[in-house]
Amino acid sequence: MVLIIGGMSQGKLDFARRQLGVSSWSEGRLGPEDCVYGFQEVVRHTPEAREAADAWCAAHPGGVIICDEVGCGVTPMDRADRVWREQVGRICCHLAEEAEAVYRVHCGLGTRLK
Repeated sequence: MVLIIGGMSQGKLDFARRQLGVSSWSEGRLGPEDCVYGFQEVVRHTPEAREAADAWCAAHPGGVIICDEVGCGVTPMDRADRVWREQVGRICCHLAEEAEAVYRVHCGLGTRLK
């Protein structure tokens, strides 16, 4: 599995298509495709998101997960948004440990972190 992180609208999907050959993806959900785009929304809408992500990764060992960085900037006033932001970060840390490669994309340029 490959994890791609980066800010909103920084070219993460284009990078995955160009550099990793991604041709189809599910958006904001864990679908049958080998790429999940908008993983932060999976965390928001999926109960037991970490376990669901682990199951998806087991079924898609060569898959790609693309997630917006949501931990930067102003801390949300709403407690639920703060909890969600924390969950996204913790699950991405877990995924990064398990990933074959981790990229951070900024301005369309990917830097390999792992």
